[in-house]
Amino acid sequence: MSFPDQSHIDRVRDALWRRTGGGASVMIGAGFSRCARKARPGASEPPAWAEVTRELSDKLYPREGADDSSPGARNASSPGDPLKLAQEYEAAFGRSELHDFLRRLIRDDDHEPDEMHRRLFRLPWRDVFTTNWDTLLERTCPSIAERKYTIVRNKDEIPLGAPPRVVKLHGSLPSDFPLILTEEDYRTYPRKFAPFVNMAQQAMMETVFCLIGFSGDDPNFLHLSGWVRDNMGDSTPKIYLAGWLNLSNHRRRLLEERSVVPIDLAGHPSASKWPERLRHRYATDWVLYTLECGRPYDSTEWPSLSAGQPDESDIPAELRPVARIESAKPKKEPDHAPRPLPDDWLKQTEDVLDVWSHNRKIYPGWLFVPTSIFFSFNQRTDEWEPLILRALSELAPVDLLYAIRELTWRREISLVPISSDLESIASDALQNIDCQARTIDGVVDTTLRWDEIREAWRHVALALVTTARHDFNRTLFDRRLEALSPFLDDDPDVAQRIHQERCLWAIYSMDFEALEGLLADWETANTDPIWMLRKSAILVETNRVDEAIKLFEEAFSLIPQTPDDDRSMAGSSREGWALFWAAAHEMGSFLEGKTDPDYHSS
Repeated sequence: MSFPDQSHIDRVRDALWRRTGGGASVMIGAGFSRCARKARPGASEPPAWAEVTRELSDKLYPREGADDSSPGARNASSPGDPLKLAQEYEAAFGRSELHDFLRRLIRDDDHEPDEMHRRLFRLPWRDVFTTNWDTLLERTCPSIAERKYTIVRNKDEIPLGAPPRVVKLHGSLPSDFPLILTEEDYRTYPRKFAPFVNMAQQAMMETVFCLIGFSGDDPNFLHLSGWVRDNMGDSTPKIYLAGWLNLSNHRRRLLEERSVVPIDLAGHPSASKWPERLRHRYATDWVLYTLECGRPYDSTEWPSLSAGQPDESDIPAELRPVARIESAKPKKEPDHAPRPLPDDWLKQTEDVLDVWSHNRKIYPGWLFVPTSIFFSFNQRTDEWEPLILRALSELAPVDLLYAIRELTWRREISLVPISSDLESIASDALQNIDCQARTIDGVVDTTLRWDEIREAWRHVALALVTTARHDFNRTLFDRRLEALSPFLDDDPDVAQRIHQERCLWAIYSMDFEALEGLLADWETANTDPIWMLRKSAILVETNRVDEAIKLFEEAFSLIPQTPDDDRSMAGSSREGWALFWAAAHEMGSFLEGKTDPDYHSS
């Protein structure tokens, strides 16, 4: 899309949804309050700075004559600076009268949070700061089921609030005083309210910081950016100012010199069609849609489809185009195999295998499927396996291998043994494909993707090794292990799996002399920590507890080095199973002080 500031809103959006890293924080200004819903007929709009300035001026410098009563008019002798006017008002009538003036002007009870407020809070902000005195943001929080926000209204509440927080920087109606407004308030704010300034500065240093509902000349915005520059100097981070700004070239350059990056919706391709009275609302709405359209697929919901980003049809035509981030999502898995069989049953079966293949490729890396999806996942496999087995005879050898791979993979991550029928078909399928000679049924074919065929072949072959061990068939077990010899250099996990299988066979056959040799030869350094955990479990079986604990602790220290990201839950899954292992083996000294595992994500 041809929006000049798209790259800047993309920066905020990407930081907001990034699972690792600082994230994003937002500061909300008075302009956002104008998105509120009126609580009663006849209620006026929440005041902007222009209204505050005019009302203060009218109280201090009454206008003379009917000609001066036009909207926005003020006495020529009145200063145009709202902070100076507020200072004069306090000097004339006292601080309590200034607070009472603001209560009457804002009329907080006249407005209620709108859907735009709820959309703002559903976004995963690290913290939400605001200079607003009204309580619209606080009143929004209880309706947000996805996130629990802590409200921080004064300095004493800062230690009590854990992120995400709503931080009221300038006081709050009806009674959290002082309400910051006068020149003296702003001058002394960095000293009197240093904890608040430090919170905001820390958020700017650690997160991408975005301002919504401010204009380029908003006093709150100008003073905030000034404090940051005064304290951070050359280290001042970029601050993103988003909304309808309508900046001239020289005002844009001035903001950029102050480390403020404008996201000016006046440059949006559709902006010329926006009604003047709705420009600020449309601009804010567009910002929210753009941030929502950066939401990646939630891997914890695999293989279900989450609500995700708004559909194109959900976005009002006047706000389009809105750029979106495309993320890999699963395809919907059919629940039931057709009964009785329709004429196109083979096509339906092939479609299911395509869906399974797609979903396997974006599997979030759990060691095994969580209990929350185990029954539905395994039930779908049970439903379709008989039909798939029937269809296998209709498939070409490579397609047959791929189909078998989908079935064996689903069984393995469910910890369910493969059936004898599937084992027999799989064994024959492997014999018809020679990955070393690159032949199918004895015929050389160099046009195929042999890297993909090798990967599927060895996966199925390893599943058959496990089946032979379960059947306690030593001849078949050894033969299948031997067939995997050419694949040892393909993937480190192949050699690790073979070591584990040999050790488990020795345990089952009570050949402890052989087991000692196998454990001595099993090198788990520089591999996936899960192999250390699996070897550690076998060491416990041989009563070598001290060695097991040492290896376990080494594995546990390595797991955080591969943190989860937007697509993988592999790290938390391994950590969960490690803690489960420790609990099962009564490693109380290790577990003390550790967080209980989230078995749902394991």
